[in-house]
Amino acid sequence: MQQPPIELLLLQPLVDAVELFTRLNIPYALVGGIAAMVYGRARFTDDIDFVAAGNHQAVLAAHADIMRACHFDPASTWKLYHDSGTALDLWKDAHADQIAARAREIQLAGRTVRIADVHDLIAMKLRAARFQDDYDISEILRHTEVNDLTLQSLVTPQEFERFTIIRRRLAKQDRP
Repeated sequence: MQQPPIELLLLQPLVDAVELFTRLNIPYALVGGIAAMVYGRARFTDDIDFVAAGNHQAVLAAHADIMRACHFDPASTWKLYHDSGTALDLWKDAHADQIAARAREIQLAGRTVRIADVHDLIAMKLRAARFQDDYDISEILRHTEVNDLTLQSLVTPQEFERFTIIRRRLAKQDRP
């Protein structure tokens, strides 16, 4: 698996967020653009996205001192504001606890980071239903094996139909 280039401005907030989640024992998974890059999508991103266990806001609110020590503004527990000026999104996903539980560890920028399983990442992108997410899915499919049955178990029938359309479109594009 390739190491995505992490923009220098994002490196310290990423490291500090992982430290925060680890110190507070908050289950999490890296998602969004950086996760898509890990799974093969070559693209620029200017933010960092995570899912965190459903109780993360209460845990963060109870530990303002640790939030400050990890360079985050303790006044916000629904989005993390880093001292560098970078805002880290904490995705509101009904499946956040399961996504965090299934996350796997990778080495990223010299650190151990928990990243969403590729099936969970694609399922989140299908739920978001944005054009950029469809393109991310097609690029991930070019570089990472996806088990259709596993994905199908994570999404609605309509979302899975959109996935199959993306896969068919990709197959047509890749045909010589």
